[in-house]
Amino acid sequence: MNILESLKSAMQEYREITGLRSYLILDSTEIKSASERNYFCKCLKSSSAALKKCEECTQEYYNEARNANEECIYSCHAGLIKWAVPVNCDDFHCVIISEGILAQQQLEDAEVWSGYLSSEYDLPKEMIKNNLNKMVVMNEEQMNASIKLLKDLVAYNLELYKATQVKG
Repeated sequence: MNILESLKSAMQEYREITGLRSYLILDSTEIKSASERNYFCKCLKSSSAALKKCEECTQEYYNEARNANEECIYSCHAGLIKWAVPVNCDDFHCVIISEGILAQQQLEDAEVWSGYLSSEYDLPKEMIKNNLNKMVVMNEEQMNASIKLLKDLVAYNLELYKATQVKG
């Protein structure tokens, strides 16, 4: 098993526990936000303007997480709450970006927000609203526990990787 396989294993375990997907960014030249698997984001990114905004947002928080060397919690251009978690293992560095979540208030404001996103990106309002209603909703404590879980799973899987390197 290599580092990437270890990280993919951690992200899969995270998804199984929380229902949230994550994606890995190895360096700032590979920001490909269209590869995100969240259906809300995929629908929104059918707009080239939304895709461009998403990639700018991802680039900004990738850089911030790498430079600060700590997780960054942020609200993306579409209003989802996301986090960027830097990973450092020897000479290997990357950032894991979470799938977005909503706070209960955001879900309650879905009508207004979907109207804004619809007009901003020229997309059908009902499509946006329907997909907002399928997003994971967490409160702050749940979100913080989720971020800690992701970091713990990454640390655990990287320790397993290192153990195999010592034996190998």
